[in-house]
Amino acid sequence: MSSPLIEFKKVCYTYAGGNRPALQELNLTIPVGQKTAILGHNGCGKSTLLFLADGLYRCNSGVICWQGKPLKYDSSSLNIWRERIGLAFQDPEQQLVAATVAEDISYGLCNLQLSRTEIEQRLQQTLIDFSLKELANSPLHHLSLGQKRRVALAGVMVLQPQLLLLDEPTAYLDSLQTQNLLQELDRIHLQGTTIVMATHDLDLAYSWADVIIVLHQGRMVLSGETLAVFTDVNLLAELQLGMPTLLEVWYSFPEQFRPSELNPPRTITQLRSYQKKMYDRYYQV
Repeated sequence: MSSPLIEFKKVCYTYAGGNRPALQELNLTIPVGQKTAILGHNGCGKSTLLFLADGLYRCNSGVICWQGKPLKYDSSSLNIWRERIGLAFQDPEQQLVAATVAEDISYGLCNLQLSRTEIEQRLQQTLIDFSLKELANSPLHHLSLGQKRRVALAGVMVLQPQLLLLDEPTAYLDSLQTQNLLQELDRIHLQGTTIVMATHDLDLAYSWADVIIVLHQGRMVLSGETLAVFTDVNLLAELQLGMPTLLEVWYSFPEQFRPSELNPPRTITQLRSYQKKMYDRYYQV
């Protein structure tokens, strides 16, 4: 596995007035260059982890490190930290602050003390990258939820972070909007950005992620490559997380139709390919 980009060391956090820790003695690493999905039931600490990683919250104890260097909470250190890390909230409405698409995307750039020329260049390139050119002057309140999520993501990525954090990014999106979002994320990842996604969607995590982290009651209980995590059937059952639909289908096949030399399929396309191979092997003369 790749070297860690960001690391939590015995991190604890309790919300003001909370009767139990949201995160307790949390140890985990986010590998550089990977797509990581964080799973767990509601209230397990997924969003809290992202807010701590972005420096929005300050841990009660423990240390968060970026490539081995601990996070400091003075304003200068936090500014540098947040240039490296971008966070997209579950509700894009919480992130949109300006009147139009172009104004919102360029808002963060104006705080970086860049020249007007560079701000304009980055803005125009981002509008192109996220297919927002035609909407540049549109009022934000005229946009659909899927468009608002795209604008919010563009506003994060225009700052060119090394790590992108996503909190339930497909919440409230239909299947086409989800597909478009995942295509955007693939493009961002191919350009070198490490991505971490907190999600409750097992099917999405199974098909998308390189690495899975499972949280339970504020602790990490499982971490590893995607197939390794999802084939730990006993622990997943103990945690009552369920299983991705494709794996359910795969394990429902007779053993001769899922030979050991084949890894379980991660996509519908892979499943269909496997089905054809097995059909050809057993039924065609």
